[in-house]
Amino acid sequence: MQDTRFDLSAFGLSEVARCGARLREAVSGASSTDAAAQVVADFFHDSLVDGQGDRACPVVGVFLSRPRAAPAAQEAAGPQAQQGRRLSLAGVRGAYAPWHGTEGSAPLDLPVPSPEAARQAPPAYRLLDRLGAWTSADADGAVQPRGGVDVVHMSDSQADAPDEALRAEGVRSLLSFGGTLSPGEWFAVVLFCGVSLPADVVDLFSAVTSSTRLALLSGGQPPPALEADAVRTLLEDTENLVARRAAHLQSTVVRLSSVTADLRRSQQELEQRERQLREEATIVELLHQAGSALAAELDLDTLVQRAVDAATGLSGAAFGAFFYNVLGEPGESYLLYVLSGVDRSVFDKFPMPRNTQVFEETFRGLGVMRSDDITADPRYGHNSPHHGMPEGHLPVRSYLAVPVTSRGKVLGGFFFGHPERGVFTERHERLVTGVAAQTAVALHNAQTYRQEREAAMELQRHLLPTLPRVEGLASTSRYLPAARDRGAGGDWVDLIPLPDGEVALVVGDVMGKGVRAAAVMGQIRTACRAYARLRLAPSEVLEHLSVLVDDIAPGCITTCVYAVLDTSKDRLRAAVAGHLPPVLRDPQGRVRFLDERVGPPLGVGRRRYPQQEISVPPGSRLLLYTDGLVERRGRPIDDGLRSLRELLAGPVGEIEADCDSWLDALADGQHDDDIALLYLHRPEDASQQVSAVVRDYAPVSGAVPDTRKLVSEALHEWNLQHLVNDMMLIADEMVANAVRHARTPLRVELRRAGERVVLEVTDSSTEEPRLIVSHPGEFGHRGIFLVNAIATRWGTRRIDGGKVVWAEVKAS
Repeated sequence: MQDTRFDLSAFGLSEVARCGARLREAVSGASSTDAAAQVVADFFHDSLVDGQGDRACPVVGVFLSRPRAAPAAQEAAGPQAQQGRRLSLAGVRGAYAPWHGTEGSAPLDLPVPSPEAARQAPPAYRLLDRLGAWTSADADGAVQPRGGVDVVHMSDSQADAPDEALRAEGVRSLLSFGGTLSPGEWFAVVLFCGVSLPADVVDLFSAVTSSTRLALLSGGQPPPALEADAVRTLLEDTENLVARRAAHLQSTVVRLSSVTADLRRSQQELEQRERQLREEATIVELLHQAGSALAAELDLDTLVQRAVDAATGLSGAAFGAFFYNVLGEPGESYLLYVLSGVDRSVFDKFPMPRNTQVFEETFRGLGVMRSDDITADPRYGHNSPHHGMPEGHLPVRSYLAVPVTSRGKVLGGFFFGHPERGVFTERHERLVTGVAAQTAVALHNAQTYRQEREAAMELQRHLLPTLPRVEGLASTSRYLPAARDRGAGGDWVDLIPLPDGEVALVVGDVMGKGVRAAAVMGQIRTACRAYARLRLAPSEVLEHLSVLVDDIAPGCITTCVYAVLDTSKDRLRAAVAGHLPPVLRDPQGRVRFLDERVGPPLGVGRRRYPQQEISVPPGSRLLLYTDGLVERRGRPIDDGLRSLRELLAGPVGEIEADCDSWLDALADGQHDDDIALLYLHRPEDASQQVSAVVRDYAPVSGAVPDTRKLVSEALHEWNLQHLVNDMMLIADEMVANAVRHARTPLRVELRRAGERVVLEVTDSSTEEPRLIVSHPGEFGHRGIFLVNAIATRWGTRRIDGGKVVWAEVKAS
């Protein structure tokens, strides 16, 4: 028979209907009520399963009660006693010992006891009593059965022996249901279940009870009226069950709707709280990053950029700016220092801001100014010639300005704008004010550091020489203080002309930073020049310097290379005191390090230093340098030396351009130590000698045509007419950039060295040109692309008080 297994753990209305139909179908054709009872027992035993598909009811009993005559021994007791009934276990599956009765009773024919006798009866009676088979006594004193459904969970029953036996058999609950079968007869079904039955499953057996009654009646020949009553009862029970279920479902839906609404509100609250926490975490992270960056940064430009970037992010502004407070001759003015949120080129065409009524409150340090709509502020728009924002200025409605003060002095101010109204809140104001306070402390530290650094570098500059010109020798030098350290160090180079066409070459490095290292370096350099004038051999010079260092700076490690170049004999004599060896490139392009004989550093007392002699024919190039050029934190020095060798072995040209190119490749502004280098070239013939023209110009537009004329005349004089157009285009762009962006006096130098022509433009601005892709419709930022396309190579280098932008082209 299909679909006759019903899972008690998932019993529902559908199972009630199917179970009743299958039960009635199974009983149909039974010859008697007793036979029908056995079929009912078999059906529940075989059809009910647990969640794993195993039999759920190991024992099933179906009880029927019928009237019976009293025994002859009781006839004298009267009619009431003669009216008795018997309890018949009409159907059973599974073994349960108490149902086999007691001594003298038939196994399947048990008398119905009185209430008092039930409490003293064998286990079967007590079980039926606990399951509710009887509820009250009739008029004759006999116990009457009650209808309905009842359940007893083993954990709730008393721990008597039968219950312990049931637990041992895995029975977890006892379910009974029954009622009136016909007038004078009743039935009860007892299920021993191996699963716990929830209340909603027990409730469903009210309809199963009616189906069981109808099935039992069908086993005999019930009157049509009785069968119709059973059918009506089944329909009523089913309808009542459906109604209860519908009400329960409706109540459940209402509860679920309420719970869903509560969950949705809770989810929204959680999402909002999560967003708030995420925003708070972002703010805390930004504040931490800003605080850490400002506390560690000593470069003024970088410091202010980081501060305005952080404050712009915290305030939610469309763009932010920091104006540095400076005092000019006509009064107070404010120099645009850095921007965040927009490209600085947006403000290239605007004049320097003036002391307006809106700006004045911030730059006088009177307090924070926050406006939901600055255009509606009565202080807005009173200053000519713009009476508001200059034409082309980014739109500003929401406005926030916070002064940056230190020790009563206004250092500058943060200014933030947004095109929408009411963007900045009191919280934004507090956050930016906190950043401004940190910025003030950092600015004070950075300014103090800058003053100390500039003092050390000024001393360094005065102690370092200006290289003299030597006939038949092209030379240049560079000194770069460490990009990540405090103050200048003790690196130096020197070129000392000697009699008879010789020239002394020196490079050295004093351990340490700041004024002390520079002072020790100056003394050593002065002594070295004196020893050179005495025409001492390189080994002797280093010997004397070692004694001097031991005397003036005990324990101060100093390294040095001293060499003498004799151009008449093409000979170089060199001695090395713990320093990196010089590098020589011969006329054929072969590169070698002069590291055959290296002595200890200076300062170890009187010590004889080894000396080596090398041939340096015309066409050779020689580089002396300090370790800052090739040594990096986290990179082996051998890697740097290898890169240096590759650069010298590659294409070379005009020595100034070579120096700048090599510094870009090896240092790129990330060097951890000072860099000093001395670079020399011995031209092979007169055509390799350097020719140069130099002019100084004011930062006005007239400098552009004057430079074009200078370039044209010089190239014609050098018989390089074919380079005129290209070099004039390069000059146009480089000089125009200096005039527009630097706005300071500039120097233009055009040099020819052999097959190379170099144009240099020097100004006092530290802002370097960059390759920036212009947006469609814009015509700015394209000049440097033109220089990049025409020149063989180009670049920039920083110098004291500014920068040099250079471009080199081949003469042929």
